[in-house]
Formats: sequence, C-alpha cells, structure tokens
Amino acid sequence: MKTDSKTLSEILKLHAEYVREVEFSGIKPLSMEIYKTNSHNFVRWIKDEFNPGSKLRKEVLG
Repeated sequence: MKTDSKTLSEILKLHAEYVREVEFSGIKPLSMEIYKTNSHNFVRWIKDEFNPGSKLRKEVLG
C-alpha cells in the first residue's frame, strides 16, 4: 500500500463520492465509464493492486 490505512479510508470515501457525482453528472455513458474506470484504477494503484501498463507488457512479452 502506498499510504497509511487512515488516509486510504479517506481516499475510498472520497472516491465513492466522486463516482456518485460522475453518475449524476449527465455525461455520456461511455465517458462516465472512462471516468469511473480510471479513478478506480488509481485507487487500486494506491492499494498496490494495479500496475499501469502491466497488461500491455504481458501482451508484448506473451
């Protein structure tokens, strides 16, 4: 994990609020999914559950 548990807890709370705002923003469905997916990946990165580009590296090596 890239931060302490208290900070992560606050990030998760704020991320949930962000997702709700995105869902009620009126943007197009595809744009909404991009916003949600990218922010979710950022949270996963903080939790050491995601490495940007790792899927691409596997495809190139595989």
